[in-house]
Amino acid sequence: MDNDFLKTPLPPDITDLSPEQGAALSAAAREEGFAIFELDGAQMKTKPALMTHVERTLGFPGDFGKNWDAMIDYLGDMATFHNNPKILILVKNSPKIFKADPVLYADLRTICGRASDNAREWGKNALILKFAFIP
Repeated sequence: MDNDFLKTPLPPDITDLSPEQGAALSAAAREEGFAIFELDGAQMKTKPALMTHVERTLGFPGDFGKNWDAMIDYLGDMATFHNNPKILILVKNSPKIFKADPVLYADLRTICGRASDNAREWGKNALILKFAFIP
């Protein structure tokens, strides 16, 4: 893992880590003032289940549309509704998503990248939105 992963809003926005690396990243993020959220891949094996789990776990406002476009927007705007310009989202048990539905897994990773792009653009490079996929 690049030591600058958390220090800049610039890509890369997504990383794959071992559980030990994920714990180290989480500790470093906490020290840097990040809001840290943990998603559980075991609860995201279908698109409807993924949408519900993400909405609840990340505290999306009540009008979340439960579609990919809405998820890109809400993820990209998390800094606003959590009042923190630094957001780290850990996707634990991520291989369970891939095993259940490889297309869903690929779509989720694409959505995470697009959301980080939006956060970067909307925040004029002052917002950091990062994702770590952890087995």
